[in-house]
Amino acid sequence: MNCPAMTASPSSSSSSSYSTFRPPPPLLPQLSNDSQRSVVMHCTRLPFEAFAATSSNRLLGKHSLPLRAALVTSNPLNISSSSVISDAISSSSVITDDAKIGVLLLNLGGPETLDDVQPFLFNLFADPDIIRLPPVFQFLQKPLAQFISVARAPKSKEGYASIGGGSPLRHITDAQAEELRKCLWEKNVPAKVYVGMRYWHPFTEEAIEQIKRDGITKLVVLPLYPQFSISTSGSSLRLLERIFREDEYLVNMQHTVIPSWYQREGYIKAMANLIQSELGKFGSPNQCTWRASCICRRSR
Repeated sequence: MNCPAMTASPSSSSSSSYSTFRPPPPLLPQLSNDSQRSVVMHCTRLPFEAFAATSSNRLLGKHSLPLRAALVTSNPLNISSSSVISDAISSSSVITDDAKIGVLLLNLGGPETLDDVQPFLFNLFADPDIIRLPPVFQFLQKPLAQFISVARAPKSKEGYASIGGGSPLRHITDAQAEELRKCLWEKNVPAKVYVGMRYWHPFTEEAIEQIKRDGITKLVVLPLYPQFSISTSGSSLRLLERIFREDEYLVNMQHTVIPSWYQREGYIKAMANLIQSELGKFGSPNQCTWRASCICRRSR
């Protein structure tokens, strides 16, 4: 299999393109507006060949940058060099013969059937990173999530029914995971790739339990979002921090979070190719309208 981004020529422009962490004891605090603007954990959910590109100089190490620092580092990281995942897990100075390597892909999740829509929405709105209530009202988080999910479920079901009765996200993410696994094995990196969804099956907790059952000793964590947001990568990484901190097995495992690579050439080319292929279906359009979802930032 030809994996363009996995075989791209390396660049010497950065030596800190991904961050190794070991969750610190205290809870990760709520990020300020300034922290939200400076977060560098940018990832994507585009083609799998865009998953692997940055430098190989910083490798898995238990005592390197913690997850908290990975979340709030203010300096954007250059991600223009090659093979971030294989670089992160195949260095002879880090990997031993008995090491068991895992890659955890994090994504949002989605209802697979129309019956899943309401409980999926409940999980979504019960997350305090999606709806933030003042501390005095936090006891209302789940009742409010129940009310919103029940109210919105009928309209949401109509949308999912129009695309076949469920979200295709799990199928797409599983396919990405399998192609990534094949690419890594072709580079002599015998890694297992796992999928952990935030709000539906397979939940992140389920993926972690499988990782433990498989005896993984070194783990690379890759959120599949175009850029960091408190309500996407941030929520998943906060959950992971809590899981890791409360589990002795995970505390002693080496972990690497792959940060910002939205600027890497493979990702940009993948975006450009997809846009170009879609534009080609319209002949010679006189006008193009670009849409993107966004999250409003609260003013101080």
